Amino acid sequence: MVFSDWVAASLQESSRQNFCIEAVKRWFRFLLGKYLRLKRINWQKETSCHGRARQMLFQRWSESLRQYNLIDYCLKERRRKINDFVRKLINFFERWDPEDFFKNMYEKRTYVSKTRFTKPLWDFIFNELKKKSYFLEDPESNITKRIYSARGEWVLQNADLPESSKLKLMHYIVDVKFDQSLILWHVATELCYQKEKEKEKEKEKEKEEIHEDSSSDNRQFCKEMSDYMLYLLVMQPTMMSAEARISEIRFRDTCAEATHFFNRKLDDHGQEQFDQEHEKACTRILEVNTEVEPVAVKGDKSKSVLFDACILAKELLKLREKRWSVMSEVWVEMLSYAASHCKPNVHAAQLNRGGELITFVWLLMAHFGLGDQFQRNTDDVRAKLIVGI
Repeated sequence: MVFSDWVAASLQESSRQNFCIEAVKRWFRFLLGKYLRLKRINWQKETSCHGRARQMLFQRWSESLRQYNLIDYCLKERRRKINDFVRKLINFFERWDPEDFFKNMYEKRTYVSKTRFTKPLWDFIFNELKKKSYFLEDPESNITKRIYSARGEWVLQNADLPESSKLKLMHYIVDVKFDQSLILWHVATELCYQKEKEKEKEKEKEKEEIHEDSSSDNRQFCKEMSDYMLYLLVMQPTMMSAEARISEIRFRDTCAEATHFFNRKLDDHGQEQFDQEHEKACTRILEVNTEVEPVAVKGDKSKSVLFDACILAKELLKLREKRWSVMSEVWVEMLSYAASHCKPNVHAAQLNRGGELITFVWLLMAHFGLGDQFQRNTDDVRAKLIVGI
């Protein structure tokens, strides 16, 4: 608490006549920087030197999103030759480490990356939740419950799409569990993203002019939110699913099927060609004939959703110019659903470690009165957040 923003603010407003307070203030300026947290964050530039030091020493939010990509993970696992000693060491720690601390630390260093959290992405999330708040009625009304409990269906129901497309896309949200839906949309997003990149490269080769528009922003938003949500599902399961064990099995089965598929369809390349291998892997998945439902081919023993995601990706590719706007809104709805269904004490614990975007989304939802943990008085438009810790 000594290094909290409240202490810093009270010191800034205190009288200069007190010698002790003035000495402490000078020490604060030296350690944390002249402006502390009172200066607005400059979103367009990299974090300053004193900002990075503050994040490291005092568990500030890193202002970045951790990224975990299923296709990347499978390709790296396929190529990775782990030393026998390292493998035995990992197995040893797994026996004496019930919380999987060392395993998670290893996977974070190997498979997790970071991307800068930008102001345009935050504005997009903010505006999407703000639009939802306009539809709020009585907290007990059906429409209010539908809004804060939606995990993609609200967006699809109100999207300007053909009814046939809505029904096909809705199947991958309402007819499956949340963790399954998340993996489905994650893989489908990656397939569509790489398909678009491939088209852009072809245009560059043909020297065609590529126009930057809002769809490119939405495409990047989808990519970042998709990889971030999978990171939470895999590396922070307590924040995402009450049935963490089932989520892990579904993820591992999907990875196993993908790795087996890549072993049959991809040739070995050097490490410098990893990006090309990633694009080629996504292309090979999209080339699979999916006229027959995957469950009819492999049965229901495997929890893998790889080729179901391929079917979803093909449906999304049919949307053409509307694809990325719809997908980005679906991802915001999934993020807000996960935020509102995470236990409050888990959010509080994350704040102690610097915080996660999902927690800030939860607090933003409190600001707008979204969620079943909020109460509204009929004579007062303000929302009251109920936190049971």
